[in-house]
Amino acid sequence: MAEGMIGLTASFLILVALILWLIILSKGKFWIIKSIVILTTTLFSIVVLLSLKDFVGWPSSSNLPEEFLLHWAIINEPDKIKNTEGEIYIWATKLDKENKIKGIPRAYKIDYTRKNHEEITAGLIKVGEGIQQKGQKVKAKENIDIDEDLSNLQEIAIFDLPKPLLPQKNREGTRTNEATKGFNAIEIDPETGRPILNKKNKE
Repeated sequence: MAEGMIGLTASFLILVALILWLIILSKGKFWIIKSIVILTTTLFSIVVLLSLKDFVGWPSSSNLPEEFLLHWAIINEPDKIKNTEGEIYIWATKLDKENKIKGIPRAYKIDYTRKNHEEITAGLIKVGEGIQQKGQKVKAKENIDIDEDLSNLQEIAIFDLPKPLLPQKNREGTRTNEATKGFNAIEIDPETGRPILNKKNKE
């Protein structure tokens, strides 16, 4: 999203500058310059349209986060009749090392593999049961029978999101409890409202 925002902002700034320049020179007969300005403006308009892809909900072709929270996915299997290799669309949110959410949910597109299909299908079943699922990228295993470059292939593992660790007890409070351990509670005389220091004397 940051790259798209930079491209969008830069394109509009340049577009505004070119339009102002065209207005200033419109009194003359600089038709060559005007043609260049119009052509350049058109090119930057295309850049703006391409930058808008990040803002209209299209799946990102960038790599998945190393660790993410799986929300949902759509699996399109390969189809020999339609000559499609298949793809998987994943709706996920990035997680940090402590399994805390970073950023907002995004849509990703990855290549179809049988392993990804099985992992995501099992994960979606648990998501439907209300069990949060964590995804993690794993290194793809190359098949020696296939002469393909698998360096860009993304394979993932899906498993239950670990529960957060409980916070440690307050050490100061623990020491206080240990220090007061063994002392008897002080009784209060209901008539005088004073503590009973020696119960035997009162009796």
